[in-house]
Amino acid sequence: MRRRKRAPVSEPASRYLEAAGTLNVRFQEVDSLRIVWHGHYLTYFEEGRNAFGRQYEFGYPDIMSAGYVVPLVHAEVDYFAPARFEDELTVIARLHPERAARVTFTYLILGPTGRKLASGLTTQCFTDLEGNLVLTRPAFYEGFLAAWDAHMVELE
Repeated sequence: MRRRKRAPVSEPASRYLEAAGTLNVRFQEVDSLRIVWHGHYLTYFEEGRNAFGRQYEFGYPDIMSAGYVVPLVHAEVDYFAPARFEDELTVIARLHPERAARVTFTYLILGPTGRKLASGLTTQCFTDLEGNLVLTRPAFYEGFLAAWDAHMVELE
């Protein structure tokens, strides 16, 4: 039986908005191999989403004040090289608008020299504050996308 190789995380074929943030690897994030434990990369993705939220006013408090939450429903990570204690990492987060009622981000984590350490993708759905799934894009999200439309970058 032949094993299928999974393609690395690639960006959705769409336009995007991008934000970047930096963080330093803490001692508690390093495992016995003296590299960042793989599960912490999802936390780094969250830091990227938080940087995005601050830059574009689309953070968790903004979404909740509009009456929604966006729980994570899917995540992918590809690892290329390890991060180490005290490395300063750059996390680039890109929001890729879709027609569906979901929020899709792709990520790139760069090491201190600019080397690509990891990439990934997350998908979040919309629910109301009681946890009921929202099947159409909320009006506030439509307004957000319209307000930033002129700033969207086209994938090449």
